[in-house]
Amino acid sequence: MFFRKTFLLSVILIFFCTSCSSGKTVSIVNWNVQTFFDSNNDGIEYTEFLTDKKWGREMYTERLKKLCSVIKKSGADIFVMEELENEKVLHDIYNFLAGEWNFSKVYAWSCFAKTPGTSIGCGVLSRIPLSDLKVHALDIRGSEKQPGLRPLIEVTVCLKNSPFVLFVSHWKSKSGGKEKTEPWRNREEAVLAKCVSKAVSSGKRFVCCGDFNRDINDFLIEDCGTVCLRFFDDVQAVKVYSPWFSDGKLIEPGSYFFKDEWSRIDNFFVDEKSYVKSYEVLTEGPWCYEESKVPVAFRLYNGSGYSDHLPVKLELNWN
Repeated sequence: MFFRKTFLLSVILIFFCTSCSSGKTVSIVNWNVQTFFDSNNDGIEYTEFLTDKKWGREMYTERLKKLCSVIKKSGADIFVMEELENEKVLHDIYNFLAGEWNFSKVYAWSCFAKTPGTSIGCGVLSRIPLSDLKVHALDIRGSEKQPGLRPLIEVTVCLKNSPFVLFVSHWKSKSGGKEKTEPWRNREEAVLAKCVSKAVSSGKRFVCCGDFNRDINDFLIEDCGTVCLRFFDDVQAVKVYSPWFSDGKLIEPGSYFFKDEWSRIDNFFVDEKSYVKSYEVLTEGPWCYEESKVPVAFRLYNGSGYSDHLPVKLELNWN
């Protein structure tokens, strides 16, 4: 678990949430940046990185440059990333973004978390002060061995007069088969549902985002846009809103393209009191092919590409 404020002078702001960002509009981008390892060999990287002789500082630096160009182009107040190796990568991203004279555009707050001993975790960069970081993880012991799972990040975003809780998820992939791995995603859904329910009962606004490795249509949808996140008993549920739906239709394209099919596994969920000003898949840039909008995936053998996911951007106006 890692949580830090970039500038030592502002540490007090994190914990007391004073002098927070003004206004009630906030934009958030979520992006699975695809196996973003640093240039050091720590032994926990994926096999292809451990054995590839081309991977090193030069290729890593080029990836940082390309990622930071996307962050700048997005203009987001908060940029959430899945599949970062460690907090050092988050530090390097910040350093590559340095040089901004307009302080309102500086990503001065950040947090990172992953399960010890695993390869990748999730990180958050924010122009708005963050506070009260918590991580939630499953620990299930029985006949079936628990696979390596990413923890759920919970952090408060101190938007002036409208603080809200940000939940960041990266659920179990379908590697090994959809049916075999679905029970683990169900358990991760239950953890998120419990945390969201607690926020609701406390009167807190919230935003959930991440790579859920589950298409929006595979959630329990009560009506167009209203999703029921289920608890462990599969009976109780907490209702959230998915901005993937617009006027009864799904926004095009999806965020992930696999086996010639689009899916929407990179999701946002918000409380039903929030006003979604806009929601879009970011497709105007070199990270996707111009005509098809298919993401330009990162290729280790030559260092080309960006990610096999597309970034998704949400803009909210709090009521």
